[in-house]
Amino acid sequence: MSPQLILEQVVQKELNLISITDHNTVQHSILACKLSEGMPIRVIPGVELTSREEVHLLAYFPNIEALLKMEKEIDNYLPGKKNNSKVFGNQLYYDLKGEIIGIDDVLRQVALDIGLDNLIDFIHNIEGIAIPAHIDKDRFSLLSQLGFLDQEADYDAVEASKFKWIKEKYQLGDTWDGFPVIAGSDSHGVEDIGLFFMEDNQDEIKNFISLKDFLKRSKQ
Repeated sequence: MSPQLILEQVVQKELNLISITDHNTVQHSILACKLSEGMPIRVIPGVELTSREEVHLLAYFPNIEALLKMEKEIDNYLPGKKNNSKVFGNQLYYDLKGEIIGIDDVLRQVALDIGLDNLIDFIHNIEGIAIPAHIDKDRFSLLSQLGFLDQEADYDAVEASKFKWIKEKYQLGDTWDGFPVIAGSDSHGVEDIGLFFMEDNQDEIKNFISLKDFLKRSKQ
C-alpha cells in the first residue's frame, strides 16, 4: 500500500478525490499529496486518530502545513511504546519512487492520551474537519464506545461504514441525526480501491474547501 501504488490504482479506477487516513500517522498522506501534483487526482491531507475513549476520528486538512501541526500533536499524546510487528505488521516508509526507505517502530495502533472533545477542538483550531469514523461499527466507533450520538457535538459530519451506506441507500447531502453523513472505502489493500466510492452527482466537491463548505451547508 505505498502511496505510489494507491494513486496508480486510483487513476486507473477514474476516481477524482481521495484522502489517505492512516492511523495516528501522516507521512504517507503527505507523500500522496506531493505525488498527486500533475495527476488527474486530488488528495486531501488526512489522518485517522484514536481518542482516549478509543473512538476513531477522521481529520481532514486544507494543506500539508496543517497536517504537520497535527503530527506534532499526535506525537505529544502517543504512549511512546514500540510497535509489535508480529501483531500489527511492519510499518513501512516509502519515498516518492515507491521504494521502502525505513520502518516506523512507534506503536500507532493505540489510543492517544487526549479526549475526543479536546482532539476535535485542536483539529478545528488548525482549520481542519473532524468526522467520527464508521460510527455504526461495533468496535472503535462513537456508538460502540460512548453509546450515543450527541446532537450538540461539534462534529462536521459522521461517517457510516460503506456497508450501511449501501444498505440505507445514502447519498451525498443526506444526514444522520442532523449531521451530514459520508462514507469511505476503508481500503486496506490495493485491490479494495475503487470497489466503493461516493458519487458527487452535482460535481460540487473538488477539494478540501468545497468539501468543508458542502458539509457546512448540509448540517441541520
